[in-house]
Amino acid sequence: MASNVLLNLSLGTSSFRGLRKANQIYVDKTRLIFDLASQRRKYLLVRPRGFGKSLLISTFETLFKNGLEDFCGLEIEKLWKGERTYSVVKFDFSEIKPIFGLKKFERDLKDRLIDNFSGQGFSYDPNSTSLFSQLSKWLGDQPANSLVVLIDEYDAPLRKLCKIRNFSQSPFGGFISEESDGNFPSGRN
Repeated sequence: MASNVLLNLSLGTSSFRGLRKANQIYVDKTRLIFDLASQRRKYLLVRPRGFGKSLLISTFETLFKNGLEDFCGLEIEKLWKGERTYSVVKFDFSEIKPIFGLKKFERDLKDRLIDNFSGQGFSYDPNSTSLFSQLSKWLGDQPANSLVVLIDEYDAPLRKLCKIRNFSQSPFGGFISEESDGNFPSGRN
């Protein structure tokens, strides 16, 4: 006998784990997630705002950190082999505020990188080479297939800059209008 339980809508939910624990509606796209996750490649997923990129990043984070723990009843449960979990670094560019100037932006970016990677064993030495050189070497020293890096809201700093007064006079002014609220043009007229 089928259950008549009505699940909650997941409006504005960007946490996969939270969505599953709250028994919210989730359209099972885990077959596609499995296809991407099993390729061991680098991906850039570009979609307009509000198309679920943050939820997708959260889904990958949950899968790689916790395995199938939160995927009961979803298609990936039958596809994902083994119980292996991975170290995950999730980097969210919305945490960086570019509106206080370039120097502050650079400091915030550096701080976020150090904070996010130090949880996985990275140690920054300010008396050595640049942060990016040290991070690049550290990443190269990691065992193959041991670390997953997820980047969310990659366009957030630029979108925030779009809202600054007189943006039309900046180098990006001809590309993104002040009325666009920071979204890139779609190419349609």
